[in-house]
Amino acid sequence: MTVFVEVSEICTYKGGPIVKFAPDTHSTHMAWTSNAELVILRNCMLNTKHMKIEMPLGITCDQLQSIVLGILNLDRVDWLKINTLSITYPSLFCGHYVELVAIDEQIIADVKRAVQYFGQNMRSIAELNLKGPTNRNARDLIYASFVSTYGGQLQVLRVGAPVALGFSHLPKIKVLDLALSLTVAPVIPSVCGETLKVLKLNNVPRNFAWHYFRYDIYTRPIVFRRLTILHLSYDSDNNPATAANIHSRAASGAPNCDQLVFPVLKQLSIRNCTPDCDLLYAEAPFPELKSVHLSGLFNEISHCSHLKLSWVKDLHVDVHLSDTDEEAKVCNITNYFFSRVCIGRTATLRFSRGQFTLDPELIRWINLTRLEVHLIHYRALCRVIDRCPNITSVLISNLEFGADTVESLAADAFLFASADPLVPWGAKLTEFDIVSFGMERFCDAGAYGIQAFILNTGALMYLTVPEPVEPRIYAFISLFKESYPHLANIAVDSS
Repeated sequence: MTVFVEVSEICTYKGGPIVKFAPDTHSTHMAWTSNAELVILRNCMLNTKHMKIEMPLGITCDQLQSIVLGILNLDRVDWLKINTLSITYPSLFCGHYVELVAIDEQIIADVKRAVQYFGQNMRSIAELNLKGPTNRNARDLIYASFVSTYGGQLQVLRVGAPVALGFSHLPKIKVLDLALSLTVAPVIPSVCGETLKVLKLNNVPRNFAWHYFRYDIYTRPIVFRRLTILHLSYDSDNNPATAANIHSRAASGAPNCDQLVFPVLKQLSIRNCTPDCDLLYAEAPFPELKSVHLSGLFNEISHCSHLKLSWVKDLHVDVHLSDTDEEAKVCNITNYFFSRVCIGRTATLRFSRGQFTLDPELIRWINLTRLEVHLIHYRALCRVIDRCPNITSVLISNLEFGADTVESLAADAFLFASADPLVPWGAKLTEFDIVSFGMERFCDAGAYGIQAFILNTGALMYLTVPEPVEPRIYAFISLFKESYPHLANIAVDSS
């Protein structure tokens, strides 16, 4: 069992090496990490700001006493200045993750007594981080006891495992980061949504209800007056199979549809969106929303087209395509996001799975600035770039070539006087990253393809290529940079 603390000290400058030097005081503020025993030995408890406790695998509730009395000496030592407490369990997939341990009255009393010592001798805790699996009943008891003890003063609470926290009241909470579960009810404590600035909910069940955030039982709608960051990650295993459920909660007065208002929300992230997500039917728009990140299967992404995103400046859409997705629908939804919605600084579209097979003629991504694709054919990529007039950055994990394209690409690369270039290149493209050509036998085709590409891309500044072809690209640039001066502006690196 290990207990680490971060200690802050004011050290007098004596001519030795320092971290920061303030000429007026000749002193410096230093932070160092140590174990708890050494801190007690040096009598630095009052300078300690952060404490992290790493639990051993399979710890039982009564062993918490040994931490309190044997390591931290909480019965004799005050840690009055600590404001952040982190308790971490090992993240190992083993029986301890789901094991149920019988909890009797004696164990409950021992845990409450141990946590009571924390409350008495660490009275300044404003941030509580609870992370990792343990015996489920023990975890629920320990985590819930800490939240109950510090709930009235907490400003930051992060719980990385689904735990029944009961109805602990968090009147000062500003940052709330929880993992939820269908099997844990109630899944979160009672929180006044008006105090929150950051809310992150993971593994959100499909039937999740927002009533936990009501100021009182009569409040409607639920207003998050200070919330600026909202992250929702739904449990994909609980997503409904049909779009018919979209209408189940859309009715304005439906008793199971919470009305939500986010007057100052700036960042929104939704993963595995469900068709009955309350945010899709928020009556009020998001007037301050600037950044949106959407990720999931295509049918999940398509649900987000109901969101009111008129003023978004930064949009990131991560689509996981499957063989069953209809090409026309994929193009229609992505065209909506990148031609009608995002009109701001950055707009990123990522296809992180499968092969890109969309017909470039159906694409209208006029506002897209960055494209990331897992697997795409070279010719298709060139046509896609042509359909994206504002694209500045491209990342390809696997660039594919047909076996019969080597000779044609070689010809394209050296037909400098051709009146019909290979691609009407994107005039704004400045960054092009290629991780792999998929197979080693495509290296020749890849080298010729990149040569043809950079000849006709006048704005390109950063080029990353697979390591085997990097020397050939350097040699090509050196050979032709006088005839094509823009080649001298390209910085080449290997992936």
